[in-house]
Amino acid sequence: MKSSKEIIDKEALAKRRAKSDKEDNFLQKLAIQDIKDRLHIIKKRFEKILIISGHLYPWRNTFHNADVISDEELLRFSNKNYDLVIHGMSLHYSNDPVGQLIQCKSVMEKGGLFLGNFLGGQTLHELRDSIAASELELTGGISPRVLPMIDIRDAGAFLMRSGFALPVADSTVHKVSYKNPIDLLYDLRRMGETNVQTDRLKKFSHRKLFSLMSDKYVSDQNSNKKEIEATFELITLTGWAPSSDQPKPLKPGSASIRLADALNVTEEKLKD
Repeated sequence: MKSSKEIIDKEALAKRRAKSDKEDNFLQKLAIQDIKDRLHIIKKRFEKILIISGHLYPWRNTFHNADVISDEELLRFSNKNYDLVIHGMSLHYSNDPVGQLIQCKSVMEKGGLFLGNFLGGQTLHELRDSIAASELELTGGISPRVLPMIDIRDAGAFLMRSGFALPVADSTVHKVSYKNPIDLLYDLRRMGETNVQTDRLKKFSHRKLFSLMSDKYVSDQNSNKKEIEATFELITLTGWAPSSDQPKPLKPGSASIRLADALNVTEEKLKD
């Protein structure tokens, strides 16, 4: 039986992931490349790697020596003392993201690195707005049709609550072009990224809704282009398992130079 607090229907999610395209999923490719780029910058050799994801194939196919496990709410670890843990493009489907992070930290060695990425709050805002406006116009109400996403402020707070040291949350926004909004919906279905909210509308929607949504989506873009754009925000979390030899943040007021001088910008005082 599902808890009344669960936002995500994990049974429906598993079924849709099973039908998804394992070879050609640009969101998973985007997430994997993001992690690879960050590891390249860090330039540290990691010996024991764990990856958690809802799409196991592309991650296993990239990180051949890593342990790769499914993103169940209660993670099934076979080992511990990992010096690198990656949560790959699936935290937006967790009913307890803080719990996921705490579980990750529990199997990390001191000073180990955590990297996690997932879809953020700006994702599919065009689709969200157009379908809500269309449904309101046709029925006088709105039902949950697009998954609510974690915004970057909450993401950073999740890291801190989980007990990671030196926590950082950042985001990149990607604009993807489609011929029309219906093609976008097909692509989301193909990638297993459709609506699996527990309280979603489970009956078929009328064609009029999607026709009106498509018209509003195109008109809201206010563009002469023959294609429409969809936004995907990728939020990435970086944190370290606490260790006594980690650098400590400076105390307030202890800096030797002003931030404005370091950035070579003019300091402006705020008005009272």
